[in-house]
Amino acid sequence: MSFRWKLFFSYIALSLLITGGSFVYLNYQMDKRLIEESRFNLEEQAKLTCLLAEQWGNTSSQALAKKLGASIKARVTLIAADGKVTGDSDVRDDQLTSLENHAARPEVQQAIRTGAGWSIRFSDTLRNTMLYVALPLNNKHSSIIRLALPLEYFDSSKRSMHNMLGGTLLMLLFSSFILSIYLSKVTSRPLRDIADVAARIGVGERGVRIPMGKGEEIDYLAKVLNEMAARIEEQMHRLTSEQQRLAAILRGMGEGVMVTDTKGNIILVNPAFRKQFGMPGEVEGRPLVEVCRHPDLLHAFEEQRETGDEVTCEITIPTTNLVLLAHWVPLNKDNGNRGTVAVFHDISDLKRLESMRRDFVANVSHELRTPVAVIKGYAETLLDGALEESGERSRRFVEVIVSHSERLTNLINDILTLSKLEARNASLTLYPLDLCGTVRKAQMLMEDHARAKGIRITIDCKDTVPKVLADQGQLEQVLLNLLDNAIKYTPDGGDVKVSAGTEKDRVQISISDTGMGIPSKDLPRIFERFYRVDEGRSREQGGTGLGLSIVKHIVQLHGGEITVSSKAGEGSSFKVILNMA
Repeated sequence: MSFRWKLFFSYIALSLLITGGSFVYLNYQMDKRLIEESRFNLEEQAKLTCLLAEQWGNTSSQALAKKLGASIKARVTLIAADGKVTGDSDVRDDQLTSLENHAARPEVQQAIRTGAGWSIRFSDTLRNTMLYVALPLNNKHSSIIRLALPLEYFDSSKRSMHNMLGGTLLMLLFSSFILSIYLSKVTSRPLRDIADVAARIGVGERGVRIPMGKGEEIDYLAKVLNEMAARIEEQMHRLTSEQQRLAAILRGMGEGVMVTDTKGNIILVNPAFRKQFGMPGEVEGRPLVEVCRHPDLLHAFEEQRETGDEVTCEITIPTTNLVLLAHWVPLNKDNGNRGTVAVFHDISDLKRLESMRRDFVANVSHELRTPVAVIKGYAETLLDGALEESGERSRRFVEVIVSHSERLTNLINDILTLSKLEARNASLTLYPLDLCGTVRKAQMLMEDHARAKGIRITIDCKDTVPKVLADQGQLEQVLLNLLDNAIKYTPDGGDVKVSAGTEKDRVQISISDTGMGIPSKDLPRIFERFYRVDEGRSREQGGTGLGLSIVKHIVQLHGGEITVSSKAGEGSSFKVILNMA
């Protein structure tokens, strides 16, 4: 039920209470007033009757009572001093002796004591409620005269007054009904307005205020609610700012974040978590065991819930080969557990670097072991007497030692070069460079090596090829390494072709050979450090296994790309793409 109707019914209830009370009170007062006036009139009639009785004193008591009753239209009773009824206007003569003694009647006793008496009581003789008035009488037969009037004579007057009073009160009640409707509407309108504004404030609508000037109490309530609305808006603004800041932080975090409640339902995740675990859909509100079935993740979650302590573990995602370091902590509030917060750090690169470091150390150790062992073996042989026994043999041993020393030197130089290229502060001196001139210079440097194997190096680089933005020395090393590999792995009498041209606003250099080619299974790893397609043949050619890795790093530092295409037995083609100057 609305406040307006509650107020209306309260007004109606109050009106009914007032009207009913007024009716009862006024009815009582009117009855009382009617009886008092009737008693006064009856007393006046009794006094008049006394005067008549004294004038007609020679008449018998019964005849006198009859005569007086007929004159005043009321019951007249004459009572002797001992209480015996000597005459009664409403009783036959033969019944007069059967009447009770009236000495004990209250109006008679009061008249004897005070000179006038009255009472209202039920008459056993007439079987009706009567109003009695008694006065002393100076008569030789009677000493008290009593007049009686039935109360039923007042009923019509009482009904008329009741009807008039009831009609008036009904009109007042109807007026109060109309007034209650109006007052309830007028009184509740400011409260309804306040309730409407409060509802708008409750749903987060900003800038809403309750107007003033509707009464002291309403204005005070409006002032309190307006102040509360201002505080709520300030708090909502602060909370919104904090939520936006938190959302921005979570979006910008590279680490995945997940928050769950005590039942294992997901409350919050950030984009990094979705990406790490491949969850594009909506996951908030769903159980963790339903969203992700990764055994390590679920095991760590259950362990944290059971122990209540922080848990750290590594989780590997098989589909993406991601390695995550998960840190689980309880979400405590008021000394109680309210859930779990998990942060997932992507340590895949660290694991990859650690693996590469181990492989690099193992490869370097392996590559160094052979030349060092050879140098040590031949040196020990020479020290054991071979130096004095045969000069030709000793010379051959020294040549082997020198050859492996050069291989060792080349390996160390390549390792140092690769280390410099991989350094964070590695930089190049870039400037516009004539690509065709650099290609011809590299051809000239490798011409003797190619001629020794009968390999022809052809250049297809027109003068229209634009200049490239490159480092002269580093670009020459790229070309020399690629030409060196092409000559090494091309059989005698083969061909090596170097061509240059443009492709989509960039410059492309292609070095192709007719050599042994590279099997398709080895192509993805061809640029890895110390990776060789044919390790025995590579070592025979004096390769360190770092040349192509160095080439890749130099090209990437230039902002370029390098690709390779090859078929076993048909040759290989390396393409380097650089930016125009």
